[in-house]
Amino acid sequence: MMNRTSATHGIAPDLLTVEEAARVLRIGRTKAYEQARRFLVTDGVEGLPVVRVVHQLRVPRHALEAFVGSPITWPIPFARTGANEPTGSITPIDSGQRSTTRRRAPRAAQPSLPLPS
Repeated sequence: MMNRTSATHGIAPDLLTVEEAARVLRIGRTKAYEQARRFLVTDGVEGLPVVRVVHQLRVPRHALEAFVGSPITWPIPFARTGANEPTGSITPIDSGQRSTTRRRAPRAAQPSLPLPS
């Protein structure tokens, strides 16, 4: 396996997590695990190529590059507002724009039912 310094200088590690592979493929985490399970069930005929390491699934870099058809870049770029971005790892630059997320309106209070005596 590659050391930490090579992974930070543009060379991907030999084994990626399923979530890292999902970001490379620009698919969701759930879909990536679904495809990893498909690979295991079909004995490697279909799905995302994975190997078991103890009790975890890992995606070999060379298999992912063959699956994609080209070398992968490292580190994996995050989408600006991607759902796959881990919390707290990369803080997006504040563009000064207001958030477009909507907050739910508070629910109206419902009358309580009388309790039996």
